[in-house]
Amino acid sequence: MMYFKFILASQILNLATLLAVGQTRSCTFEPHPKSVSNRVSDSHDKVVSHCTDDTAHYQVDATYSQSDISRINSLLREASQLKEKPKSWMLWFGKKFIGVPYVGGTLDKAEEEKLVINTSELDCTTFVEIVTALTRCMSGNGKRDFSDFCRQLQHVRYINGEIAYEKRQHYFTVWISDNAEEGIVTDIQNNPPFTKVQHVSVNWMTTHQQSYKMLKNNAKRLQGIKALEEQISGKSYRYIPKEQIVDSRLFRNTIHDGDILVMITNKKGLDTTHIGIASWHQDGLHMLNASSIHKKVIDEPMLLRTYMMKHPSQIGIRVCRVVDGAK
Repeated sequence: MMYFKFILASQILNLATLLAVGQTRSCTFEPHPKSVSNRVSDSHDKVVSHCTDDTAHYQVDATYSQSDISRINSLLREASQLKEKPKSWMLWFGKKFIGVPYVGGTLDKAEEEKLVINTSELDCTTFVEIVTALTRCMSGNGKRDFSDFCRQLQHVRYINGEIAYEKRQHYFTVWISDNAEEGIVTDIQNNPPFTKVQHVSVNWMTTHQQSYKMLKNNAKRLQGIKALEEQISGKSYRYIPKEQIVDSRLFRNTIHDGDILVMITNKKGLDTTHIGIASWHQDGLHMLNASSIHKKVIDEPMLLRTYMMKHPSQIGIRVCRVVDGAK
């Protein structure tokens, strides 16, 4: 098990002159990096993480603001002081971010890949990743502080926790597969209600490389992403067709509050288009998500089925569940 000790540097990176280059990817379209907003980024402290295991000594760069430290520590402190554990940490933490603005592309503002922690601007993927990392902090014997959160997030976001652009899980099929292998999530594939099969075939990033600030004109990264696409293309996974999503005992027993809902697509070159967190209401299944439509984190008022019927390219859902146990 890797153990991280984070040392806060005194240097503040002034990014006031760095404008993100605009590109169109929202949570309803393409894999990472989503849309990069045309706005000045906030200043972040640079953190150097020294990690030592039995075989190696290496460093990890991360960027975050003081408000991110305060928010994460405050949430973990509040959660630790609860007299009764909530039914779902994912849903409990997720609701704490309701109202946070939707902003795409927050992972792609730097030239080099870093572990980015930004809790004040979220897209559908960074929202789920942050909530998953917080949940993992509470699910076991972790330290339940900001450094533990960073350690958890590193493994949630990157293949084997290796911080590199090519190792970021741009396609959510990879995200599920790697996190399942690391024991972070369980891929739910019960039949029924997972009655249909998705045959994955992805090439969106390599055929749209100019849309990705950190990918274009970089042969090494392009080769890495191509290998990633080849790795998952041809694989098959069970899913629930959207027209079959109902409020029944079977569905409530299969999909739990706090499960990760993954909207799969029939759009050529892609595997998924949006993700969120399962939120059961009295009238049926809803989705807590960072919404590009509502421009914020919201517990979607529409039933999930109704929401998906309004998006023709969304054909159904995969589901995974965060494992109760710290890494």
